[in-house]
Amino acid sequence: MSYARNLLSRGEEVVYESRQHWLAIIARTWLWILLVIGALAAVIFLFSGTEQFVNETLDGIVTLIAVAALLVAIGYIGFVLWDWRSQEWLITTRRVIRAEGVLNKSMSDSNLEKINDARLDQSVFGRIFGYGTLDILTAAEEVGGSNIADFPMIADPIDFKKSMLNQKEMLERPDLAQPRYQRQGDQPQMQRAEPMPPRAGSDRVAIHDESAEPTPAPVPPPPPMPEPRSAADELGTTLERLAGLRDKGLITPEEYEAKKRDLLERM
Repeated sequence: MSYARNLLSRGEEVVYESRQHWLAIIARTWLWILLVIGALAAVIFLFSGTEQFVNETLDGIVTLIAVAALLVAIGYIGFVLWDWRSQEWLITTRRVIRAEGVLNKSMSDSNLEKINDARLDQSVFGRIFGYGTLDILTAAEEVGGSNIADFPMIADPIDFKKSMLNQKEMLERPDLAQPRYQRQGDQPQMQRAEPMPPRAGSDRVAIHDESAEPTPAPVPPPPPMPEPRSAADELGTTLERLAGLRDKGLITPEEYEAKKRDLLERM
């Protein structure tokens, strides 16, 4: 995983990624490219000549210098290309990040909430080849503090700026649109379609037999009725309940005997 992506916080995801335009490599190494061409031409001329250019010693020294210059120039161009490949200019769901460096890493970031404006400069060649310089103005820069560095010769600057402003707006007003990092829920299962009834005139129309009567559904039997209780059973239950109240001390024995005589007289 890349260096900048390892430093993302929990729940933070990359929305847009860019780097410098490939013409930035030529802008940084055009002198070294000319040195490669000159050194390569000198080496080819010295090795392909049948006669000595000056003398054997001087020709050997010039050849060594040309080969060394060729190797150094190719190594520097390769290092610049490696450094260009290591650039990570990211827009996340929370920040704008600029990470650079091959061996020594340099990273600067700015929260999207603190970004107030973004200025884009494009020359005629920048509009033709698709690069420009993006200057981000933050609240820290307004009060004289340090802020995220500019993005010189960034590739596709218009898309980078639009993505940054759109993500800033979604972060400040989440009701406008769902964030890109929000995963969609599981799709509901499709309901199985019911078979359509045959249309008139189709060979699938079933022949109705009038003699065949539909079988009526069985009627469940009614629930059994509870057996009626006799007066003697009800009297016994009442006396048992009164005896329990007497044993618990809720009524006196005299009240129990009076209630018992009253019940027996009603029988």
